[in-house]
Amino acid sequence: MVNLNFKSRLFILFTRLSSFIKRLLLVLLLSLVSIFCYPSLSLAQPSSTQPVEIDLFVQGLSVKNPKAFLEQGLKPGTQTNITLKNQPEGKLNIKSVKQIPITLSVPQPDGSVRELPDPKENFRMDILITLTGQANVQDKGLYLGKSRLKIGTPAEIEGFNYFTRATVIDVRS
Repeated sequence: MVNLNFKSRLFILFTRLSSFIKRLLLVLLLSLVSIFCYPSLSLAQPSSTQPVEIDLFVQGLSVKNPKAFLEQGLKPGTQTNITLKNQPEGKLNIKSVKQIPITLSVPQPDGSVRELPDPKENFRMDILITLTGQANVQDKGLYLGKSRLKIGTPAEIEGFNYFTRATVIDVRS
């Protein structure tokens, strides 16, 4: 049985703690070196802006007077607020607005099928809206604010007398 005095016990405790402290300092040093020597791992990415056109499709918008709405509400040349994925992303210019007719496939007596306007849809309309603005270009794609612009992204547009949901169907830069 080994009888250890107080000084030898203190020495053993100090060597154990010092090896722990050395390992802790080594981990800290390696983490600092990795942060400052490898900037590609940082979250900040350089970006530039470029003009972009976004096509939105609004399906089944209920409006009492569709022609008046297109002339007064969604006029080309005005601005609209846009929200992508529930994140407000600012204002974009309305380049064009096109009403897409709602049609039905009607079988004919001779066996052919014709597309005819839907007679019961007086208060519903489908719209194709083209918006223009500036988007950030990054490695992973185009970003409008914090949201990435992709086909299928849900969007909301809002103006003085309208608020509607739409879907991004095309992005051109």
